[in-house]
This record gives sequence, structure tokens and C-alpha cells, in this order.
Amino acid sequence: MTIRFATPDEIARWDSIISENPDGGNVMQGREFAEQKRATGWTPVYLMADGVALTVLQKTVLPLGRYWYVPKGPGTGDAAALVALLPGLRAFAAGKGVFGVKVDPELSSDPAVAGALEAAGLVRVADVQPNVSTVVLDISGDLEAIEASFGSKTRYNIRAARKAGVETRVVEVDDENCAIFYRLLAETAEGSFSIRSEEYYTGFWQRHARAQAGAFLFAFVDGEVVAADFIMVLGAKASRKDAASTRKRTVRGASALLEVAAIEWLKARDVTEYDLCGAPPSSEAKNKDHEHYGIGMFKTGFNPAITDFVGTFDLPVKPLQHKAWLRIGERAVLKVHRMRHHESWY
Repeated sequence: MTIRFATPDEIARWDSIISENPDGGNVMQGREFAEQKRATGWTPVYLMADGVALTVLQKTVLPLGRYWYVPKGPGTGDAAALVALLPGLRAFAAGKGVFGVKVDPELSSDPAVAGALEAAGLVRVADVQPNVSTVVLDISGDLEAIEASFGSKTRYNIRAARKAGVETRVVEVDDENCAIFYRLLAETAEGSFSIRSEEYYTGFWQRHARAQAGAFLFAFVDGEVVAADFIMVLGAKASRKDAASTRKRTVRGASALLEVAAIEWLKARDVTEYDLCGAPPSSEAKNKDHEHYGIGMFKTGFNPAITDFVGTFDLPVKPLQHKAWLRIGERAVLKVHRMRHHESWY
């Protein structure tokens, strides 16, 4: 396994290279995602490992050394290929002063997969991304057939939204619409989950829009925005990265109708796989006490199958430093960072 830094020419066409990975790529392995993370202290590192491209985020943790994170990767496509990649990755990282590498590949949650990764030296750690369990839509077929495949309640809600005059459209990712989206997002998040600053979101959304790697879709009732989606795209795959809806006005089916519009927009761009980005684990889908029960109910209306990925692991590169990181370092760093910045270190 030969691992090297990507060349400037490769970095210039990075998203195209990532989309050729065995797993088809991932929006969180895209260049725009990585470059935006500079705003929160990460430095992108672009690597080539034989036939697999890796987007790595790097932070320095004193006095331990450098820490690497490969969001939603490496995109090897199967556990055996990932296991084969690990020795080379460990050796390369060690030469760059790295003490640990976090990975969260989109591999099956099958116990045999987890067992193979742990046998190869990976250590299970807490998840970072929201879509370790998620609902993925195959949108390769005809739009009418896709809509017909939705659950009966979802189809009813879509019809209700159309009857009520809900309008959906792609809108510019300008300052005004970013402010509208952020207000909706803050309203949606209140008391449920934390969000980053408006400045961060605006930079994130606009960076992706400029690169044609992301778009806003809004749903309107009487000219008022009642629901919004931010969709990220890389190759033939897309993700509903951010979504929000008003809590001040009940509009049946507006968010569901917005997904129909999103699918139509994505199909025009030859996207065939659409990740709704987050759900409760499949084993908890019917648990009304689970914090993501409502989210799961909405998303499984489009596809009843919840996809569970294997989760997040660390590759210890320098064992003593990495052990110190897991025992006390990470917890302390995350706590101090949240106190100072009111957002996740990751």
C-alpha cells in the first residue's frame, strides 16, 4: 500500500477523484467540506492510497501531537480493503507526527465487519456525524414511481401540501436567504439540538453553492418560508445536510413536498442516491422515547429501511499518546472548546 500526498492537480479536481472511490465518494469527503473546516481550526490534508482518495482533517493537540480525522471515510467500499489500508496509513501518519486517526467509513453495521476492524487494531469511539444511522433513497428511477413508493401517510401529506398551495423552489444562497434559513434552523433546534454560529453556516452554505456542490430549496405558503433544505452533492450522491421548518405555523406536508422537489432537482443532475442524513438506529425506530423518533418517522415515510453503518473508530498511531487522549485528553479538549466557543470541537 503506497500512501502519498495528493498533487496540486489532483487537489484541483478532488471531488471528481473522491467520487471514483470504491464507495462512490461522500459529500463529507469533498474539498469544499474540508476547506470550510479551516474556520473551526482544522487543516485539510489530501492523500492518495493506491486507488482510494482520502480527505483528512488535521488538528494539533499539545503536547500529544497531531490528530487526524477522515470524515465518512476511508471510502474503501468493504472491510477487507480498509483493513489492508490501515498498516500503510499508520506508518505514513507516524512519519507526520500523528498520534491517532479517527475514521467513520460507511460500512455495514454487521458484527463481522466491526470484528474485522477491531481485530485490525481499530478502537471503537463515540460517533461524530449524525448519519451513522440514516435513511437512503434510491432515486435512479422515474420520479412518479419514486413518489408512488413512499408510505401512504407521506403521500397523503404531499397531496395535502399541494392542495394547500405550498410552493417549492430552488433559491439563491445569498445573505438574505442564509439569514432566513438560519432563523428557521435556530427555531427548529431550540431545546432539541445545538447549532453552530450563523457566520459558520453562512460560510458553509455559500462555499458549497459557489462550487455548485450545494443548494437551497425553500417551501413557501402565501410568500412565507415554512421549510428549508440545504442539499450537498458530490458525483452521483447527495445529502440533506441541513433542514428546518417553522414551529409557528403548522403546514401539513410542506417538508414532505420539499423532498419531492429536492429529488426532482437532484435527478436533473444525474444523482442516484439521496441520504436524508440521520435517523435513530433501526433497532430503536419504534421507540417513542428515542430522541430521534420523530425524525425517523418522517424519513422512513420515504423509505422504511434504516441503514445502520458500522460506526466510528480510532487508529492508534502512537499508543501511549493515544491512550492518554482517550482517557482524559479528548474529554478535556471537547469540554473546554464547547465552553469557549459553544460548539463541537469536531
